[in-house]
Amino acid sequence: QHMYYYDIFVKNAFATYRDVLKRVAFSSNMGRQLSHSGSTSVRTGMDASGVMRFPDENYAREVMQLETIGLELMEMDGTVILDRMGLPVPTYDINNILSFARVWTGFEIASRRGNNEELDNIEYS
Repeated sequence: QHMYYYDIFVKNAFATYRDVLKRVAFSSNMGRQLSHSGSTSVRTGMDASGVMRFPDENYAREVMQLETIGLELMEMDGTVILDRMGLPVPTYDINNILSFARVWTGFEIASRRGNNEELDNIEYS
């Protein structure tokens, strides 16, 4: 699985950042590993016992923390911006995470599609 993730970056080394992020997001391996595959929105998220299920926040956090904006606001020179109490200013909060998690719902991993030879069960020589 990790080699597949690495291959995305190798194959898209000269692509745009947006293209790379899209490839990672639509990767079935990443969907399983980062648990956004099968995530449902709150509207459709009632489980069999009637308990409300919220969208999975894992991939939303991953994208914001590791792949885009990071944990703390920074100056252009890379120094962390501090608030009046001397604490780092966060780049996002739980409301941002919950909103972004709703974007990553509805992804399902499709079964593998075979080629014509596999589907026909015909031996070609």
